[in-house]
Amino acid sequence: MTKMSDPLSLSLRLKDATHTLHADLDKNIMAHGLFSSADKYKSFVQLQYLFHRDINDLYNHDQLLEIIPDLATRNRFAQVCQDMQDLNLPFPEAGSSICIQDASTAIGWLYVAEGSKLGANFLTKLVEKLGFTENFGGRHLAADPGGRGPSWNAFKSAIDLAGFDPVLATAGAKSGFMRVKNYMMTSNALIGTLN
Repeated sequence: MTKMSDPLSLSLRLKDATHTLHADLDKNIMAHGLFSSADKYKSFVQLQYLFHRDINDLYNHDQLLEIIPDLATRNRFAQVCQDMQDLNLPFPEAGSSICIQDASTAIGWLYVAEGSKLGANFLTKLVEKLGFTENFGGRHLAADPGGRGPSWNAFKSAIDLAGFDPVLATAGAKSGFMRVKNYMMTSNALIGTLN
């Protein structure tokens, strides 16, 4: 077990601390077959919309923009909204972006979103079989302009050097994974209606 005094980078601490939550979420997504049909994929896009709506403002966090200069361009909320329109999905009426002033907590939440872009490489292949691409219906799964690996490595390097509070960042990352899991649980009824 990693002690907080160990000289681990923040990105490794977050990976270790959220491994079980992350694996559980991945299993849930695949268990629901969200990439087995176009209708089920729509549920996945709605799930993505809710999470990216929640974190939208974090991509304009003043402190974080100083640490990660391309942070605003990493935001996928606009692409998720376009995917919702492509798929003729209604936008939820209620809800807005979460407000987190503390930079360490905020970076934990963004760790969840940025890390998911690596897994999106696999998901892109699944949605292509359903007829969706990075130009229609699967825009939010497209790689950042510099490529998935380089983009992720740049993000990790930036957060590892920034001196964030690892306890607060870990709490933020866990909250981010739990938010997605909660949306999965509350959307089970919706997923069932799309079978």
